[in-house]
Amino acid sequence: MQIRYFTLGMAFLLLTGVVGAADAKTLRMHCKGGETFTDGVETNIDTDGDGHSAVVSQGIETCNIGKFFVVEESDFIHQPTVTTCPAGTTDELHIDATQGQHRAVATDEETGEQFFFKVTSATLCAQFATFPFLATSSSQLEIIGGTGKYAGATGTSKAHFTGSYLQFGCKGGAGPCGGFAQFTFTSDGTLTLPNAGNGQED
Repeated sequence: MQIRYFTLGMAFLLLTGVVGAADAKTLRMHCKGGETFTDGVETNIDTDGDGHSAVVSQGIETCNIGKFFVVEESDFIHQPTVTTCPAGTTDELHIDATQGQHRAVATDEETGEQFFFKVTSATLCAQFATFPFLATSSSQLEIIGGTGKYAGATGTSKAHFTGSYLQFGCKGGAGPCGGFAQFTFTSDGTLTLPNAGNGQED
């Protein structure tokens, strides 16, 4: 079976930073949300050259500082053997400093301003033996800038998600394969805005 790649979200968000300049502002963030994705649709993004396209997902994230529309792109690397995932896992996938990649944009629903983030490390544990295929993941994320008040934003966060395929199939019985899936997530961290003025921390 062709290995499919959950995105993480995982939105998976946000961050840990320290107040720097006098006009910087550090926000403690707690977020939760949900996303959907369809894989098996050619995206023409294959950053690791393994023949599998990256996956794009989108969803809504509700944080203590506002609501965001999130779009993510990720390219996980399949590990040949299961080493760190729990019993019952059929497939283990990773992103770290040397393999795989992830990029995402969160758009503030109130202002339209955006911040950008990426996964710096993640482990995805999936069960592809019986349908519905279930998956869980833990990830570390890093904020890498943005627009408007999020320009120059920095920070890190930890995120956790669970998800499952709602539909899955393969052309000709052998592939290429793909499906439609969902996941929900929570994240905790901090976001540092370098040009936020001297307002009170949220």
